[in-house]
Amino acid sequence: MFGRPVEATVTDPANPYVLGPQLCCAAAELPLTHDDLADFGGEVAEAQVAELVAEGLLRTRPTGWYWAGRGRPDVDIRGSGAAPVSIIEGATGRLLGTVDGDASHATVHTGALYVHRGETYVVDELDVVDACAVVHPESPEWTTVARDTVDLSIVATDRTRRLGTVTAHTGVVDVTNQVVAYQRRRLGTGEVLAEFPLDLPPRQLRTRAVWLTLDERAIARADVDDAALPGSLHAAEHAAIGLLPLLATCDRWDLGGVSTALHPDTGAATIVVYDGHPGGAGFAERGYAVLRDWLQATRATVASCECESGCPSCVQSPKCGNGNDPLDKAGAVRVLDVVLDELAGAPELTAEEAEVTRRPAPRSGLFGTSAPAVTDPAADAGATGSDPDDLVF
Repeated sequence: MFGRPVEATVTDPANPYVLGPQLCCAAAELPLTHDDLADFGGEVAEAQVAELVAEGLLRTRPTGWYWAGRGRPDVDIRGSGAAPVSIIEGATGRLLGTVDGDASHATVHTGALYVHRGETYVVDELDVVDACAVVHPESPEWTTVARDTVDLSIVATDRTRRLGTVTAHTGVVDVTNQVVAYQRRRLGTGEVLAEFPLDLPPRQLRTRAVWLTLDERAIARADVDDAALPGSLHAAEHAAIGLLPLLATCDRWDLGGVSTALHPDTGAATIVVYDGHPGGAGFAERGYAVLRDWLQATRATVASCECESGCPSCVQSPKCGNGNDPLDKAGAVRVLDVVLDELAGAPELTAEEAEVTRRPAPRSGLFGTSAPAVTDPAADAGATGSDPDDLVF
């Protein structure tokens, strides 16, 4: 422990979902002055204060900016602001515990198997409006896995790095996720016993992402045909999500991903890895800055794994909304080879090039309305996979 180097800690103090509430809390303690804003990021903080004034959260006076609310700012320091969901035993009314609101659709939906302190319960009903799930004790021979759909659109591109037939980007994306069904799977074997539809509302997440686009020449060089391309991209996406925590000091549950043979916003084969936190947490931007090291580690992990066609140690995700289908391990290695070959001929990023220019992302308020996490969604039309592999916060 003491002989190893300190890992790279990634933070994003300019995240508007974090900076805005912090400025409100500071103003509630003492009026904010221009001199104070230097401690909150300088120009970024000034732009954020202007937005807070426009939203009516801060009030401008000659002596500074004052908190405009009657009470103290209501800030969730542990999550994204979504109300926790209470787990209630139906027969007794006993409160068993709570689940993070952002994870509730995937973990305590109607019919879900919920484990609390080693005891298993089945959810009778999830009340989204009242934020509670009613359960009863049961020990079935099956477990449940949520199935999601996802749609990802690119809002703004902050940086683009052209690498010949491959292009790397980082910027702002919108992710829309909806839990649409769940599967019952036999304990021990994972055999799918049945699938049941769910009627839950979609949820939105505006965050930051890093994505790769591969043109037709790159796909041809990778020797991946149309049938194998979706599984190859999907497997590479899974592996990249699993390896980024080595370089960004996060957990794979902090990340999400989408892979598609033809993304409507890029017009090309695309692999996206995004932060599972409203406004971003800096993880995707870190991946962009250390792209070569990240993808070298990803390729080495997949290629060196002794499994034949993919396993949880390389390209399978335990929470894949597509049920880890399709996955093409060999194709993923060839795709990564092409990307790394293009990276080998490109100069390293300078510190200035790696620094992403801040563009405040539009949002619908800072308190209680920030977008929730996505929990391993399945593919949208034309996509091969998406994984918050991966995603809960």
